Amino acid sequence: MSDVEKPVEEAPAVTGAGAAHGSAADQTTKAPTFLDKLSLFTIGKNRGQLPPGKDVATESGENAHLSLSGRSFLLIIPRIAQDLLNSGSIVIDSSSILQPTNNSVILSIASHIYIPGPFTVHTDPQQLQLYIPQVGSEYPMALVNLPAAKIHKNTSIGEDNQYTVFENYTSWNNFVHNTIFLNAGSLGMKGKVVTQLGKIKKFTLDLDKVVPSNGLNQFSGFKIDSASLVLPAESDGTNLIANATLPNQSVLTLEIGNTTLDIMAGNLTIGKGVIKNLYLKPGNNSVQIRGTANLTTILDNLGSLIAQQREYIRNGYLSLTTQVTDISYNGSTVPYYTEEMSKLALTAQTPLLGLLLNTLSGFLHSGAANTTNLTSILANYTSNRVTRDNSDDLLNNATQLEVVARHHLERLVKL
Repeated sequence: MSDVEKPVEEAPAVTGAGAAHGSAADQTTKAPTFLDKLSLFTIGKNRGQLPPGKDVATESGENAHLSLSGRSFLLIIPRIAQDLLNSGSIVIDSSSILQPTNNSVILSIASHIYIPGPFTVHTDPQQLQLYIPQVGSEYPMALVNLPAAKIHKNTSIGEDNQYTVFENYTSWNNFVHNTIFLNAGSLGMKGKVVTQLGKIKKFTLDLDKVVPSNGLNQFSGFKIDSASLVLPAESDGTNLIANATLPNQSVLTLEIGNTTLDIMAGNLTIGKGVIKNLYLKPGNNSVQIRGTANLTTILDNLGSLIAQQREYIRNGYLSLTTQVTDISYNGSTVPYYTEEMSKLALTAQTPLLGLLLNTLSGFLHSGAANTTNLTSILANYTSNRVTRDNSDDLLNNATQLEVVARHHLERLVKL
């Protein structure tokens, strides 16, 4: 692109009465016209607004002078507008992805676009490609429709609740992967923008921007706040309830769906759980996991479990891991969420004392806490109590710990 700037035009000399009128006129400041604004800009090597007080006529000879009249004037405007668009920026303020199916979502985007310069630009409704920069714009994941807009410097623009069909499933799956696993990612936007500047005939600009987009960073900060066994089990078999925190550091709101997961201690699956209607907003999200702990499996593998959990137990915790096995929405599996979230195992420590107290509290408030059961449990505790003096010996003796744990687990299985 050649360097172009508007030359300074010298005003014709005025004599006589005209000079007197001109002198008076000089004392009145006129609002800058569109051409006045335009004259402050160059394109090409020295693109951008000229410094205040800079005499464009004395600018380096590297800039070719062009008379802004007729066809030349019409040619220069789109080039300056394209230059300003290229130097501008787009920021996504918020976005939501709702009602997921295997080939579509409901998409909302709120963003603001910044275009430098004093101009006000009117744009027609436009359709932009959304793409993953690492994959390329030739494989867009989706199309987003944006309304007509009046853009001046920093301007908000967006679209709500747009039914969006995936243009390329692999690209969409890559987007989901990046969203879940990356701390800081990016999203490409590309399209043709029909633009009008003042009363000048409409012209088309090329938009191709890579926009910063934070991901979920593998739910960094995930924790299990509390857990309890439900004794006896509820009618649907639920005997384990845990409350967890899922952080979302992005600006995305994600409707995921019913999330089924394995609950593991080390490499052993000790139960299954479900998070119903998982819906992630920006910030920390409190979720409840309702599931079934397989006490028989725990009993059969108690020795290896205690060996694996020994250091955690010594510090008053159990280490539990959750891993997604299926995600469904409205009864249908959501393949991209299932595939990508199943790759991520989330591990957290839950207080052991809290687990025991919550279990006992729930039991005492249930219909099963009759006098016979309660008396039996208390009598058993009295005959098998562990004092402060020998508690450390118990924790250091894996065999003794297994005997005590097995004894109580066998009683729990019978409840």
